[in-house]
Amino acid sequence: MGDGRRCRHFRLQQCFRAAAAVGGGGGGERGTANGSAGGSRRVTGQAARGGSAIGAATAYRDRDAAALAQFGLSLDELDSMSPRMRCARILDMAIGDAGHPDEQAMRQASLDQVKALVANDATAKDISGMESLRGFIGELTVRLGLVELTDQYASKSITAVEAHKREKGLRQWVKAKIGRLNLATYGRVNSTEFHQVARQMAADALRLMRGN
Repeated sequence: MGDGRRCRHFRLQQCFRAAAAVGGGGGGERGTANGSAGGSRRVTGQAARGGSAIGAATAYRDRDAAALAQFGLSLDELDSMSPRMRCARILDMAIGDAGHPDEQAMRQASLDQVKALVANDATAKDISGMESLRGFIGELTVRLGLVELTDQYASKSITAVEAHKREKGLRQWVKAKIGRLNLATYGRVNSTEFHQVARQMAADALRLMRGN
């Protein structure tokens, strides 16, 4: 590998480590060995919360009133709302406020999956809940990496052009890793168990990204 390519690879690896081992509230733990365990717990915890939102959206799509009630929601309430309000209500109940950048990343990562599931159109019924979870885990990983990229850009340690290139590389790398998750290994689960599956799926994704 040439020197230029090696440098680009190293800089991208910094983003990958941030995505795979994002630290706690302070920025000092990101990407460090000491922060890795705590970062993993934070990632899987965020994944579980996003999984709950996708579980609630799946319950609504399936018209499963009993499952929906476990999320503190009802079919009548959600039916009376516009698609946009419906998404916001599900996210608020399942996730709550997103004050920390990592929480904001998690909420945004789950939004597209929730929107697709509660759209009440012909395509919603064909969406696999497990595929939604895998898509969410991939987007969550990318967005956590982008939190680090944003920090780097804000501190002017990278340019806008460099940030764009790293984001593109990060998305390609994460997509390839997430695609290796075997959904069959998680078995058949109902929507009220999605938070548990999302937590495990995130842990499995982190292992793939670390090469374990």
